[in-house]
Amino acid sequence: MPRRVFELVVLIGCVVAAWFAPATAQQTAFASYAAVRDTVFWSLFYVRGGTTLYCQAPFDQDANLAPALANQRLTIEHVYPQQWIAEHFDCPRAANCTDPRFHAAAADLHNLWPALARINASRGQRHFADIEGEANRRFETFCPDYERAPGPNAPVEPRDAAKGDTARALLYMADTYGLPLRGGRDTMLGWHATDPPDAHERWRNDVIGRLQGNGNGYIGE
Repeated sequence: MPRRVFELVVLIGCVVAAWFAPATAQQTAFASYAAVRDTVFWSLFYVRGGTTLYCQAPFDQDANLAPALANQRLTIEHVYPQQWIAEHFDCPRAANCTDPRFHAAAADLHNLWPALARINASRGQRHFADIEGEANRRFETFCPDYERAPGPNAPVEPRDAAKGDTARALLYMADTYGLPLRGGRDTMLGWHATDPPDAHERWRNDVIGRLQGNGNGYIGE
């Protein structure tokens, strides 16, 4: 093989490996989700405010939503649901799980995002997927691009600009903690490819790296 061709093949291989690189280092900084919720997430992580994952609703440094959303409440969303994590570690209910592996995974900041309470509740433990058509938009007034299909086990679909963020959180959790990826790995890899990390997600990854000591390899170490 000519040297130039060989170098090109190596370069392409490195780019592909970096693009799909899994994150394997587990967080060990926080003992429980409660500790993160009460002392880290709002006061250290989103200390300057930010926007919610699914609706891009802005909030200030005191976690107050904009006046137009005064009737909404801000919560923390586990993109990979706590209950799924608990079940993987043989706990019937997340609230009663004592396995330290569950608590380490449930406290991982890469999986935690600001979300409006009504969207958090609507999503629940439903998996993510592409939903056909536009007839399943349930919150047109404040979150028009969020969709949930009918039925108790039906999927939800986030706005297009949040699909990559969502996919990379799920892929990270699956690879890092050995969790099953419900809804399909191929779909998540597709979202990862079509909605690559933006400046905000890279900022998150950098801050999380400083707070808990590891990055998400799907975003960049």
